[in-house]
Amino acid sequence: MTCYLLHFLPTPIGSEKHSAQHYLGYTSKSIKKRLNQHLNGQGAKITAAAIKQGKTLKLVRTWPKGTRALERQLKRHKRHAKFCPICSIKKVKL
Repeated sequence: MTCYLLHFLPTPIGSEKHSAQHYLGYTSKSIKKRLNQHLNGQGAKITAAAIKQGKTLKLVRTWPKGTRALERQLKRHKRHAKFCPICSIKKVKL
């Protein structure tokens, strides 16, 4: 069981009004198999749309002992960028 966070590169999908750059999910199977499903356009609708738009999906974080309950808790934050190491690096001022 694993919770995981995907980051869409190089830019978010959607419109100026509503966009997303992350997908947070859960799998009870192999994370590798689930990631392949997303990359083949057979995962969540948002990841399929990202693939269709030519985005790259990057696995940026995992919670190895994650449960469905943890996935729901993380999703309730509605700020997936807080959990993303790529977005955290962008905010660091040099």
